[in-house]
Amino acid sequence: MKRLSKINLYKIVLAFSMMAFAACSKNGAEGTEGNGSDEPEKLIQAVRVEKLEKSDLRKFIEVNGNIRAEKSMSVYPVIQGKIASTAVHLGSQVKKGDVIAYVDPSVPGSRYALNEVTSPISGTVISIPLKEGTRVDTETAVVTIGDLSKLQITTYIPERYVSFLQPGLEADVFLEAYPEERFEARVAEVSPVLDEDSRTKEVLLTFKNADNRINAGMFAGVKLYLKEYKKVLSVPSSCIIEKSGKKYVYLIAQGDSKVHFTEIKTGEEIVDRTIIEFCEGENLNSSLVIQGFETLQDGSQVNIAGE
Repeated sequence: MKRLSKINLYKIVLAFSMMAFAACSKNGAEGTEGNGSDEPEKLIQAVRVEKLEKSDLRKFIEVNGNIRAEKSMSVYPVIQGKIASTAVHLGSQVKKGDVIAYVDPSVPGSRYALNEVTSPISGTVISIPLKEGTRVDTETAVVTIGDLSKLQITTYIPERYVSFLQPGLEADVFLEAYPEERFEARVAEVSPVLDEDSRTKEVLLTFKNADNRINAGMFAGVKLYLKEYKKVLSVPSSCIIEKSGKKYVYLIAQGDSKVHFTEIKTGEEIVDRTIIEFCEGENLNSSLVIQGFETLQDGSQVNIAGE
C-alpha cells in the first residue's frame, strides 16, 4: 500500500474531527430536551430596596445672615466741637443717663464748659468710631450702645420664597466659631416691602435661648424651614422614571420576587426626595427599588440584596 500523502492524511483527520463535533452537539441537544424545558433560563437581577412608609418632611432654604444687637442706638452730641475725652471703652456696660463722653465746644479765643454726652439707653458699648480730639457736630455718632442680652439675625430671602414668610417660622443657625453646634431661632419680623434692587425681603430672627457664646458681629448660616409636611409618602427623586408623559416607580409586593411598574403622581421635591401619591391604591406593603432598576421591565424577576 502506498503511503498516504500529507494532504490526504490532513483531510482524513479533519473529517473525523467534524464527525466527533456533530455527535457531541447532538448529545447536548438531547440532554436539553431531557430537562423538560423549551425556554431559556430567565435572568434574575439583584436590586436594592427601601420600605415604603410615611414620614414628616420640612421644606427649607439655606441663607446667610449677620448677628446684631436687637436694640442698638448711636449716640450724638447736642453741640458741635471736639471730643475732649471718653468715659467708656469698647464693651463697657452703661445705664441710661451715664456720661459716655465730653465734647469741648470752645473755639480759639473763647472758653466754654465741657458738654456731657450721655447714654439714652442701658446696654453695652459696641462701637467707638472716633478718637479723642476729633471734631464732631450734632450729626456725628460718638459711640453706639447695644443691648447684647437680646441678639437678632438679619438675613434676606429671595422673592420666590416670599409667599412662605411669616413670623414664627423656625430656623437652625450655624456659626463658624462652633461648626458642630446648632442654635435654634425663629422669625420675629418680616419686612412689608421687597427691595427692588436685590429682589429680596429682609427678615429678622431671634434666638430661642440666650447663649453667651453668640456675639454681635458674627456671621451666621441659617437653615430656614418654610413648610412642614406631616405623614407624607416620599421616594428618592432618582428612582422616578418618566415614560410617555407619566411617572413610574418599580415596586415589589411583600413576599413577591417580581417587580411591578407602578404609576405615581409627584408633588414637592425636598432635597433629594419627592413627595408622591399612587394613582391606584397605597401599596404601603411594598418595597421600592432604589438601585438596579435601570434595566428592569414590568414583571422582571429580582433578587433583593441583603436578604
